[in-house]
Amino acid sequence: MRSAPKKKGTAAAKKSRKTKGPRSKAKSLRGDSERGGGGGSSDDGTDNGPYCLCRGPDDHRWMISCDVCEDWFHGQCVNLSKEVGERLVERFVCPNCTDGRKNYTKYRKMCSLSGCRNPARLYTASLEDRSVFCSDEHCDAWWASMIATLPTKAASKTALEVLTQEDLVGLLIATADKGGWKLGDKPFGNIEGLWASNGLPTRPNVLSEEEQAFLQASAAERLALGNEIVQYKKMMQLVDWANSRRQRAVEAGKFAKESCGYDFRLDTVSARAQFAAWLETPEGQAVFKAGRLEAPLSPFLLDNGNNNNNNSDDDGGGGGGGGGGGGDGGGGSSVPDTRDPAIRGTCDRKRCKRHFSWYKVHMGVVRVLVKETATAAAAKLEAESAMRSAAEARYERRQLENHYVEVLSED
Repeated sequence: MRSAPKKKGTAAAKKSRKTKGPRSKAKSLRGDSERGGGGGSSDDGTDNGPYCLCRGPDDHRWMISCDVCEDWFHGQCVNLSKEVGERLVERFVCPNCTDGRKNYTKYRKMCSLSGCRNPARLYTASLEDRSVFCSDEHCDAWWASMIATLPTKAASKTALEVLTQEDLVGLLIATADKGGWKLGDKPFGNIEGLWASNGLPTRPNVLSEEEQAFLQASAAERLALGNEIVQYKKMMQLVDWANSRRQRAVEAGKFAKESCGYDFRLDTVSARAQFAAWLETPEGQAVFKAGRLEAPLSPFLLDNGNNNNNNSDDDGGGGGGGGGGGGDGGGGSSVPDTRDPAIRGTCDRKRCKRHFSWYKVHMGVVRVLVKETATAAAAKLEAESAMRSAAEARYERRQLENHYVEVLSED
């Protein structure tokens, strides 16, 4: 079976990034002769269409094909010149198919040299050959035009701190053997080994007294914030260990699944000063040495008036250390916790309202504290880095310009 005849005319062959098979979009007048027909001269042939928005014929004006509907359109009807269509259109989508999201006409980036309408070399297979210019000649011409905007040394003798044409050319030549100087590289502030591990300079006269005092104070504050984060991490460990202890008690049958299981050693969590003091006690040191929560070392006293022996759905009254073992529901006397070591020092109430969702609440509060502390430390570090960068650039520039101050008299 013979292929369908190619459409006659003078439309440009649209090259698509996506290949959908060996089909040609070029308009040709060879169709009649290839079919063996007896048609006369192809120069006199006319394709009546209809095509384009105007639904007119191929009247030998330049045309372009839509990549979506594959219809042909006169360049004049879609406001597209032949030069732009053939050189800069990456994918043409007609007005009927344009939706502004998936289907729209894509253009290639033009050469960065003013006045050039050729596509830039951004679409080559090799990354090394890619450029925002269409050719190396236009790249050189762009640089020459940029250098020409700078004053010469002869014209800037009386000016201070002016970049001249000779300075820029010398900078480009001096760095050519080092991989080239790129726009965006810092001209100053590239001294290796200028800063010690403590954040202070290894050379004199880099920082002022005020800057050095600021960096030292900021570093001390960051160290304190880091110690706070370490404490918060230990708080989270303690909460995890308390939750693991509750799960072990449930598995051992000491607790029901509805039992609270809150360990009263968590009372200091989120209170940094109290938690730091608890860490220094024998109890705190033993817990973190063992890496898990067991029965308290010291005798634990229960508020006898606040315990309901696993049968209460409410909190059973106010203050104190919370609920625990058995009691008669009477006054507020305290009794030793003589329960099984697996649950000693914990709240054994079912559906306890006082410690409702204690694991999520404690972990959420501590995570917020960690985030706030880390943000404060990062802000201080950023301020220190900005001060060091400015001091380094100032120091290097002062060394290159060889500026100095001489005190002639103390009067």
